[in-house]
Amino acid sequence: MRKRLVAWRRHLHQHPEPSRGEKETAKYVARELRTLGITRLRTGVGGHGVVGLIGDPHRGPTVALRADMDALELTEANDVPYRSRNPGLMHACGHDGHVAGLLGAAALLKAREADLAGAVKLLFQPAEESHAGAEKMIRDGCLDDPPVRAVAGLHLFSSLGSGVIGIRRGAYTAHSQSVEITVRGQSGHAARPQSAVDAVAVAAHLITAVYTFLERRLDPVEPHVLTFGQISGGTRLNIIADQVVIRGTLRTLTGGADRTVSRFLKTDLARIARLFGATVEVAIGDGYPALINDERVVDCIERAALAMYPKRQVRPVAQPSMGGEDFAFYGVLGKIPTAMCRLGTRNPKKGFAAALHSTTFDFDDAAVLPVGAALLAQTAIEMLAVSPC
Repeated sequence: MRKRLVAWRRHLHQHPEPSRGEKETAKYVARELRTLGITRLRTGVGGHGVVGLIGDPHRGPTVALRADMDALELTEANDVPYRSRNPGLMHACGHDGHVAGLLGAAALLKAREADLAGAVKLLFQPAEESHAGAEKMIRDGCLDDPPVRAVAGLHLFSSLGSGVIGIRRGAYTAHSQSVEITVRGQSGHAARPQSAVDAVAVAAHLITAVYTFLERRLDPVEPHVLTFGQISGGTRLNIIADQVVIRGTLRTLTGGADRTVSRFLKTDLARIARLFGATVEVAIGDGYPALINDERVVDCIERAALAMYPKRQVRPVAQPSMGGEDFAFYGVLGKIPTAMCRLGTRNPKKGFAAALHSTTFDFDDAAVLPVGAALLAQTAIEMLAVSPC
């Protein structure tokens, strides 16, 4: 199994595809599932999603395991034989490992199919990094026929030791929203600023106001992040810009913080802009919901982990991540119990220390993937045993 897991992962790593472009990845997954003897398949689900079914839904409940398939738009810097062959694309978030791990879990579950107390759906999902692939798969019926009672998943995590399983109860990832602020002033000559309204200067004041507001008006123990990652405006160095666009992302764990920040952005920024003679428009896009791990599914993951691995390899995760994860849609939109755990990849002695989303991210697949595959398979068995819903 180890060699097969490594082969799957390295093929996927060499052939990354972006969100909504996972056509060849989906073909590869479907082909490998058929090779494993899994013939009850749906393809093209929510785009390029693949759904497989193992077991008999008439014998008991149906539960699901999920892996995301898309890569990031990065150019890989690793000098390894299996480096990306697709320029500008890289599996820098571990999704190649997620897919390989779920294929491995599928092989293990298929071997025990006659003993399963129900059925297990395999959700190979596109477009997690952007475009909310989980939402589209749900709307395309991935949780129906037979209806799914609960969903579990894992995510590789570069701050945990290689093969360490991280268990988190409650809030797991944040509600992520896009923020776009458009500042409109009046252009003019750089030598005569008194005759213009400088959108760049106004934008600078607004950014400072936002960061000051977050620091002084929100409870410091309540997790929140607003980061501006893009700012653009102006046409020439000697022309005062009449428009600046600021783009960023808002991450919160509670609706209270979300609403407080949104009110400030949509009302108070306009007042500040008017002091300078400018106007402002604010657009807040509703991104991925917060992922709140269901206690019953977490119990199943933890029992599975402790049944196979020593307690020192299974550790509680003290803090949620402020990252976003569209896995949350399975609970929010699908209205079923869901939970995700972490699987560590960090091993500095072997050179695996780079963070997720970096051009040098990599992991010891021969050590990590067998843990992931076994954990997913046993978690499904545990969920069937207790029927979480």
